[in-house]
Amino acid sequence: MMLRRVSGWRVFKRAFGDSIHFSRRMEQKSIRRSVPALLDSIDLMVCDMAGTVVQEGGVVYHVLQRVMNEDGIHVSTSDMKEWHGAKKEEVLGHFVVSSGTPVADIDARVERLADKFLEQISTAYFETDAPVKLIDPTLLEYIRALQAAGIKVTLNSGYPQNIQRQLVTLLGFQDAVDSYISAYEVPAGRPYPFMIHRLMERHNIASVKRVCKVGDSVRDIEEGKNAGCGLVVGVLSGADDAETLLKAGADVIANRVTDLPIPRSAVRNYSAWPDLS
Repeated sequence: MMLRRVSGWRVFKRAFGDSIHFSRRMEQKSIRRSVPALLDSIDLMVCDMAGTVVQEGGVVYHVLQRVMNEDGIHVSTSDMKEWHGAKKEEVLGHFVVSSGTPVADIDARVERLADKFLEQISTAYFETDAPVKLIDPTLLEYIRALQAAGIKVTLNSGYPQNIQRQLVTLLGFQDAVDSYISAYEVPAGRPYPFMIHRLMERHNIASVKRVCKVGDSVRDIEEGKNAGCGLVVGVLSGADDAETLLKAGADVIANRVTDLPIPRSAVRNYSAWPDLS
């Protein structure tokens, strides 16, 4: 297999073209032999939505930024970058406070802006010509192939639950993924690990080392690392670039989630079965 060095990564040209890159830590784990088996030890995949499985052109961040600017809070595109993947009220709260809003008015202003955001994002996402689609036309087929190999496929997101449900229905995920969760269902969203751990509980996954987290933002990578996931994958289909995702701690970088190889074996880990002895 031909190898070449690109900015400190090894790129596996023959098997995967330029689609798969590895961190130095992963390079030291005999990747040449294990690349096709990358997901063989995974029982649960947790995928972010916007930028990872949903192509929406960054609309969610544009709308959030516009809502704040229209309310007199000056927020630049560069200001928004570090908030990719965050729960929307968390973003609004940060900028409302940093803009000097009186303490007594903070909660009401955040709530008002959150309502405006929901109204505008619903229009942007669900109008007739909305630019929302699957990240890859073959994504649902890819998910079914992962499931056939024994991997549960789930979605997590900083979207409010009603927006997440509408997107799941719009794009056909309701008949494809095993489950999905919103940051609004746990005490705190990314980079906290609570959504991943809740999904593990739902699907009876005993070891977080058999969980793969996939996402396009630094917060996704931090979430996966904080949860203790056995594999953390950054994708280049959304918010952040490869250098940034690797610096955040990604083990693997892929152009898109569908570039990850389907496991070769359907033999799974059944250690989570109840002990009947």
